[in-house]
Amino acid sequence: MTTFGQQFLQDQVKYLTSGDYDGLMKNQYHDDAELVTFEFVCKGKEAIKKYLSVDEPEKAGKILGMQMHHYYESDDVIIFICSVHSEKLGIFVARDALYLKDKKILRHIALTIPPESDIKIYKQMLEGKLS
Repeated sequence: MTTFGQQFLQDQVKYLTSGDYDGLMKNQYHDDAELVTFEFVCKGKEAIKKYLSVDEPEKAGKILGMQMHHYYESDDVIIFICSVHSEKLGIFVARDALYLKDKKILRHIALTIPPESDIKIYKQMLEGKLS
């Protein structure tokens, strides 16, 4: 049986991959939503929509595939790690947390870093060294 969080995340991916950003904002994001990353914060649906529909595709290109690796949910939080294959960045790891209010995203925490940074971190881990 599919949980609310699993269905919510499937819907999120469907909106993103189909380019339905109006539907995404209306059905998935709370009116007071924020998207927080290591680089910036987007406040409000319009800023998030611009980032997801213009800025992110410009950087990553078309998403060619995704694979979920870790997933967990509570009543108001969805966390996951997945690998994403994109046209411009190749394969990278997406680490996200979605804090929900009224069954919509109030805070979207995107902990994704550039693939080269991930590779550097994993190399250090494998070598048992910190720089």
